[in-house]
Amino acid sequence: MKKIFIILTFMGFSFLADAQTCQSGKLDSRIEMALKTSIEDLPGSSKRTVEQYSEVKISTPEVQYIKVTSDSIPIQIYNPAQKKGLPIMISFHPGGFVTPILPFMEYEFLRQTKTFNAIVVAVDFRVAPENKFPAAVNDAYNAFRWVAENGQTFGGDTSRIMVFGSSSGGNLAAVVCQIAKKDALAQKIKLQVLFCPPTDDPRNADKYPSYQKYASGFFLTKPFCQYYIRAYAPDEHTINPEVGPINNKDLRGLPPAVVITAEFDPLRDEGAAYAERLQKAGVPRLYKCFPGQIHCLIGLPPDADELKELDDLIITAMNEFLN
Repeated sequence: MKKIFIILTFMGFSFLADAQTCQSGKLDSRIEMALKTSIEDLPGSSKRTVEQYSEVKISTPEVQYIKVTSDSIPIQIYNPAQKKGLPIMISFHPGGFVTPILPFMEYEFLRQTKTFNAIVVAVDFRVAPENKFPAAVNDAYNAFRWVAENGQTFGGDTSRIMVFGSSSGGNLAAVVCQIAKKDALAQKIKLQVLFCPPTDDPRNADKYPSYQKYASGFFLTKPFCQYYIRAYAPDEHTINPEVGPINNKDLRGLPPAVVITAEFDPLRDEGAAYAERLQKAGVPRLYKCFPGQIHCLIGLPPDADELKELDDLIITAMNEFLN
């Protein structure tokens, strides 16, 4: 049957959306092959160890490693061209709140700075189980506050700040925006990009069909999510909005958002639900689900059309809200 496509426009966003709304039921053949071969070898797999990536660490001239605020939060500043007046992308990394920045992640930060023509500030927030909630939230938010006040010292334009988060980093990006709103600082964040984010507490997984349908076999698993929440926030209420930002009752006034999900991701439905709530709250938002893909589009080759489309969506949003 021929696919039907609809052009959707919302507050300056125009994007192409599949009317099947990410229910193809067919796993991308490239991902199917990769999953059958070895999940540990998928690009971005969190199962690899720090030692396995030690040989690929970015050379120091390309990045500044500094510590900021009274908590000595480690951040990495990527601006290899040494340009001034660029927008600032504060990036929160994936890893289920239990993994710090691994050396291979630095290549993605470097790619981001080149692709988006922005200074990337990666926040190496404290992780569980040694540092439980709210350590990661505090580090993420305090790093944002520091960047907003000091970004010009490394060449950034503090009037053009965005936050970007992959997986658990997307959760932190959303939470940072909500706390900034509470502190009357949301206007300092011009855009939030949430890439396959967990927007709810995994102990609420029964609310989301995708959590049951894709509980295992597609890289990110329900058991891992149940593990990380026990490590990260074992004593928190399951509707704490700083653990699950979808539980915030009032989303009005948050920064414009790009929310990305993948069809075969347990987190798909809660990401979609958060995007819908943002829209109902009057927040400019772009939502895109990639059919046939798994969590964070892991396993795709670097030249995949889907990854180019993802970058283009972010660039479109940046042009709309950061220029």
